[in-house]
Amino acid sequence: MIYSKIAIDCVVIGYSVQENRFKILLIQRNNEPQKGAWALPGGFVKQTEEFETTAKHILKKETGIRNIFMDQLKAYSLTGCEDADRIISIAFFSIINMEKVKSDEAEQYSKWFDLHKIPKLPFDHKNKVKDTVDYLKMHVNTQPYLFKLLPAKFTLNQLQRIYECLFNVSIDNRNFRKKAKQMAYIEKLDELEVNTSRRPAYLYKFNPSKYKQAFKLF
Repeated sequence: MIYSKIAIDCVVIGYSVQENRFKILLIQRNNEPQKGAWALPGGFVKQTEEFETTAKHILKKETGIRNIFMDQLKAYSLTGCEDADRIISIAFFSIINMEKVKSDEAEQYSKWFDLHKIPKLPFDHKNKVKDTVDYLKMHVNTQPYLFKLLPAKFTLNQLQRIYECLFNVSIDNRNFRKKAKQMAYIEKLDELEVNTSRRPAYLYKFNPSKYKQAFKLF
């Protein structure tokens, strides 16, 4: 039984360090309307619980992905032909390292798509994906989202590649390294990368305490 016409949609963006590529997780709808279309994982609120909890339940049921952080993006008003068809849709998003994500048995109806090659989406899902990407770009320097995608120990080249991939631009290596080294929350380690065919680079780590201090995030 549905107690209220409140829908939850999940925008899950994954980053593959190995491929240096952002992807989005979609499901193939098996019910009308838009049966067979690729869409965001979603569903209706069916019980009294926090919306974030509902989003996580939906994501686990439809994709097998579990135990990931989710932030609320915004609420959307969807209006049908009749006033009685009016519903509220709340979008949640997550940005994850695809090599680290925990998943139950893979769901046959879910699939990762290249973020720049998304199939036609139903309803207002295209807007929700765009709003999520715009939000990430706007807050990339004031929220530690990108550091969740890196290994615990990373090189500055790996960090630069994420920025270039997200903004789809080429960044001058010398200027990027100079700016990165000025950030107190990026700490250089006395270690070099291993298993590389090129000259090994120094490794760095992200310090969340210094990050909070820098942006006064309490």
